[in-house]
Amino acid sequence: MVKKILKDLKPEEYEHPLDRSALEKLESIPGIRAIISQIWDKFLDRLYYFESTGSRIQINKENYSELFNIYLEACSILDMNQVPPLYLDNNPRINAFAHGVKRPYIGISYGAIERLEKDELLFVLAHELGHIKSEHVLYRDVAENFKAIVEIASQMSLGIAGLVGGSFQVALRYWWRMSEFTSDRAGLLACQDSKVAIRTIIKVSGLPVNHINVENFEKSFLKQANDFEDFDYGKLNKLIRFWSTADNTHPWSVLRASEILKWEASEEFENILKREKKVSSELISENFHFCSQCGNKLQMSQKFCGNCGNKVEIK
Repeated sequence: MVKKILKDLKPEEYEHPLDRSALEKLESIPGIRAIISQIWDKFLDRLYYFESTGSRIQINKENYSELFNIYLEACSILDMNQVPPLYLDNNPRINAFAHGVKRPYIGISYGAIERLEKDELLFVLAHELGHIKSEHVLYRDVAENFKAIVEIASQMSLGIAGLVGGSFQVALRYWWRMSEFTSDRAGLLACQDSKVAIRTIIKVSGLPVNHINVENFEKSFLKQANDFEDFDYGKLNKLIRFWSTADNTHPWSVLRASEILKWEASEEFENILKREKKVSSELISENFHFCSQCGNKLQMSQKFCGNCGNKVEIK
């Protein structure tokens, strides 16, 4: 399927309102961004960087061109300024993740590569690129490692100890879940087909694709999603919402599907897709290459990276 390239796409155009409002509440805590940034600089940055570069295989055009071209297609459609490094994660589950603030990167499990079709991989990779494009990774990485960070930060006098046990952790995890709605929209903008997006969510939810009729499951799941059409997450009883999702990193799968369907039918989604001409996916990977040093996107005519000065070898 020929996809539309969304030139000059800004994250504000597809940001989910629940993501926006949750982040506003989180950042209303005085000095919180400064504290979180210090935690990242002093602890998480090196942890994530060395974990990936030291233990995971980086995927590129030479060692896995089929997957890497899908990745480049997602970067092109979402108009990423840089192509973050892509790593293979040794995990049999369908999974992908985005980490890194100053030097972001993406990981994808071999379980996802083995069980997902091309457009489904496009959705998953674009979903993670959406986290990077929307600058979600700072708070998300802190949320994921919150308990360990609190102990370390308290010894470093970073001021986070007083936030433990209060509303901060609840607000942080709530925003974490709401940020998934925004990245689902980024995934939908890349695959440009809600059936693909929802089929991917079904598989991520645990569908054993080798033994089950996926199409039948897709029909029943779509019915579940449509039943959620009038669901108002903001008005759900607060106690039920807390106990049913407090430890979750993602919203309920059916709710994610429902939000995708509603947004695909919106004028907002339609207007974004009207912005640019259609480009064949076979040509996308030939339009640019990227710097192996910093990941900066380069035109094919460029011999040196304008971001870091690295000499780029074109193979």
